[in-house]
Amino acid sequence: MKIKFLPQNIEVEGTPDKSLLQIATENHLEIRSICKGVPSCAECRVRIQEGEANILPPNKAELSLIGTSHFIDGRRLSCQVRCFGDVTVDLTEQVERAENQTKKIRGFRTNKQIESKAVNDTMLLNEKAEEKDKSKS
Repeated sequence: MKIKFLPQNIEVEGTPDKSLLQIATENHLEIRSICKGVPSCAECRVRIQEGEANILPPNKAELSLIGTSHFIDGRRLSCQVRCFGDVTVDLTEQVERAENQTKKIRGFRTNKQIESKAVNDTMLLNEKAEEKDKSKS
């Protein structure tokens, strides 16, 4: 069976024992997935453009993540879809998400090296003890 991925217009051969996510990954097409097919993240949503009759309806795990929206817009979790005939898959949403993704920067980095003036608690106690000795004198 042939699986066509849009907007790249790439056609690949597929087998029913592999999910769309596995087939895409093997053919170097990026579909974002945090859970790697468990299903728990719903990041791997794709739109089935043609060939819905050649895939099984969503299972309980998929329905719990996407609800019944697949009836409205045809989106499914690629990690759960197994094809039994020719299918056309639209990856436009995945491509746009990858292009618009910005890296979240945590913290602040600088190239300037600064020596730390951190003091341990025991040293802090010693300093206070020295100040007391000076004040007694």
